[in-house]
Amino acid sequence: MQRLFFILAVVWLGYAPSVLAQGVRAESQHFILLSEAEVDASALLSDLERFRTAVMTDMDLEPGANPTPLHLNIINDPETFQLITPGGITAAIYLQSAAGHDIVVGYSSQPGHFLSQALEPGWLRLVLRHEVVHHILETHYARKLPVWLGEGLAEYYSTFEPSPDGRALFGRALPEQDPLSEASNWLPMRTVIESMVKYPDFRAASTGSLFRAQRLYYGQSWALAHFVMDQPDGLAKIHNFVDDWSPLQDSEDSFERAFGLRYEPLEARVREDIIQDGGNLRLNDLTQRELQPITVSTPTQIEIDENRLRLLLTHGHLGDSTYDRIDAVRELIMDPADSDALDLAEALRSWRLKDWDASDAAAERILARQPNHPAALKLRAKTAYGRVSERQMDDALWTEAESVVISALAVSPDDAELHLFRVAVSRPDTDRLSPGARRSLNWLADHGTHLKLPHTAMMMIPALIYENRFDHADAVLDSAARWTENSSDKFVIERLRGNVAAERAVAP
Repeated sequence: MQRLFFILAVVWLGYAPSVLAQGVRAESQHFILLSEAEVDASALLSDLERFRTAVMTDMDLEPGANPTPLHLNIINDPETFQLITPGGITAAIYLQSAAGHDIVVGYSSQPGHFLSQALEPGWLRLVLRHEVVHHILETHYARKLPVWLGEGLAEYYSTFEPSPDGRALFGRALPEQDPLSEASNWLPMRTVIESMVKYPDFRAASTGSLFRAQRLYYGQSWALAHFVMDQPDGLAKIHNFVDDWSPLQDSEDSFERAFGLRYEPLEARVREDIIQDGGNLRLNDLTQRELQPITVSTPTQIEIDENRLRLLLTHGHLGDSTYDRIDAVRELIMDPADSDALDLAEALRSWRLKDWDASDAAAERILARQPNHPAALKLRAKTAYGRVSERQMDDALWTEAESVVISALAVSPDDAELHLFRVAVSRPDTDRLSPGARRSLNWLADHGTHLKLPHTAMMMIPALIYENRFDHADAVLDSAARWTENSSDKFVIERLRGNVAAERAVAP
């Protein structure tokens, strides 16, 4: 998911290495910031720590034990930034992978460039908060949310303020929501709400610039999320809507069951309650936690270049322009040190290219230094599963895949993807699942993984068939279908539905 703010027409500049001793590096309890430009790092991280606590408290989310810090990157290199974003009018983005999670903000020190204002303190604080909400929803929230709701909640929470009595205040409008006054240009509520995976075609919503049309879509998402959060038990009603929605039935029926409104009266209520009257300003008790010390330093040139290389390897497009940029950055790193972060990024990029041997080699370099490195063990498991998927008749690969997944789960017992791998690499020609695979299948069922990982959860289907858990298989496929817009994926889902129906018909 991304934060979209600026116009599309951009002349991307050639590579310009960062100036020595510029920028700032800072670290707090939950964040690591590496900025290639001077920013008030202490103020930013202090704000984000308080903000994270406020959102987690408001959504009643458990903080989890020893969370991996989220990396915040401000890079003064528009071309590298372009290579790690989906394109369009992106100015900041939240990216996640097996190698780690990043927020990346594009910046240009060249006067007049469209990213030259990216460090304005008020905007930077808001955009970082927005992307942190995406991170919270992806890593701590039990449900996957449709695009409008994820973006709407990110907008809704990003205007957090501590109240005078120390509580959390939510619900102020963002200044950028002014296009909402353009009532004639609103997207239909159906278009906004049915955008479960991809952004709708918001360009038709405005006769103005693409930038203004994008702001209008974000504004509608904010207004709609604000409206549902203002309802009694709003979060529970959101859960009911997400769980009940299916592409096989009309979304308006699902919305009415959850919130009691059809789309036409919903739009009228949103216009009146949120746009006209401003919506509710909510106060919520804020769990007070003492902020741990924030360390601040000046990054070296090699730290800046290695961070750019890590971002390109981890998130960069799989194309020639990315390879050229990777080579250019590597040439600048004259004396590379052993780096778990870079080796992990190398392993992930090789995995994305299906170069299993290179992925394993990079992961093994990390494991030689840290035998229980969770991310390296997970990438080994992903690679082993990749080999099995390609050569299903090779018995040795199944045995190896099971072994490496068990090793990874021993270090990360609450990783849903590893439990999926554990189930998926159980031998398909056995009558019963192994005890370990059955434990993972039960763990996935208990944690509602078909809601959180709707597409990859289809890896559970063969095991659910073996166990005669046909209703659970149907639920997994229903969930996967609502998040799928690719025709080939839809075909796979329907083929799996046929397998489930056939096995149910002959089951004792």
